[in-house]
Amino acid sequence: MRLLISGSAKNSNTIGSFIIQHFDGSFEYEMLHFPDAFAELLRSRFYRLIYRVFPLFLIRKMDKLFMKQVADFKPTVILIFKGMEISKWSLKKIKAMGIKLVNYNFDHPFIHFSRGTGNRFVKEAIPYYDLHISYSSFIAAALKEKYKVNTAWIPFGFHITDDQYNQVLAENRPEINRVCFVGNPDQLRITILKKLLAEKIPVDLYGFGWEKQMPAHDLMTIHAPRKQGAFWSDPSEFWKVLRQYRVQLNFFRPHNEGSHNLRTFEVPAAGGILLTPASEEQEKFFAAGEEIFFYTNFETLHEQCRWLMSQKEDWILSVRNKARTKSVGIDYSYQRRTKDLLLLLQ
Repeated sequence: MRLLISGSAKNSNTIGSFIIQHFDGSFEYEMLHFPDAFAELLRSRFYRLIYRVFPLFLIRKMDKLFMKQVADFKPTVILIFKGMEISKWSLKKIKAMGIKLVNYNFDHPFIHFSRGTGNRFVKEAIPYYDLHISYSSFIAAALKEKYKVNTAWIPFGFHITDDQYNQVLAENRPEINRVCFVGNPDQLRITILKKLLAEKIPVDLYGFGWEKQMPAHDLMTIHAPRKQGAFWSDPSEFWKVLRQYRVQLNFFRPHNEGSHNLRTFEVPAAGGILLTPASEEQEKFFAAGEEIFFYTNFETLHEQCRWLMSQKEDWILSVRNKARTKSVGIDYSYQRRTKDLLLLLQ
């Protein structure tokens, strides 16, 4: 197999990077150039305006860059994550060459929650792929039913290493008996967090832009980025924060409903206490009330926060250990996900 795969040479904190670092050397691969090239162009205000007014101008540039790399590398398989930066024009030409095309979408391929989750180029390209992989079994089933395409399911995973986990344990940070949310603001998150504060639930927030969205509150702490250009001072701090708090709150975007998201695996793998929307998929991964905790509406969210913050430390520690043990024992790691992916591609 000769594989061209989406990835970024400039950002190692991506699912593509988590996958590529586990390649075993049994095949040749190269990262596609167009994702970084597209991101670089959008750093310019001029090109952002062009993309908003006449997106096809930039998409055609990426199509040509894509086609040139295909001609130079001569892949047998191409794996594209989402594909917002290219069009069916290039895919149609590549498919005619006999090259297998695979799409792996970490959002929804035909229902787009926001500008960053998809566009018409993703939707129009659906029929041209030989295989569609989704993190969600429900999205995979919907794709198959609506478009009559081949689909597969590979869930998200965790990327904390054994060394990083041992660092977390060795530092032995004291537990903070508060609710924590790690992520950036949107209207749903803002609304729910304001309601929690109104119910006197103490909240700590980590992410970009909260200070512009949330009015100051005695029970709320907004943590600033640790260094310029990135939020965390080093990768291990992310895992330490996930574990340190009594409650790690999770929210779903519309395309996650019934399924799961990144935090589903990241928090338990670090030994964190995950409070997440109830879903059928998550119940298959972890035992509710023993390894993770669910809520179905604001009332149950509020009740779970209060209940978890009132529990004894020794029981909480047993939950942390069970969550970590399940994550490692079943192997929800990206190393395992990569093996599953390569079996599909081969």
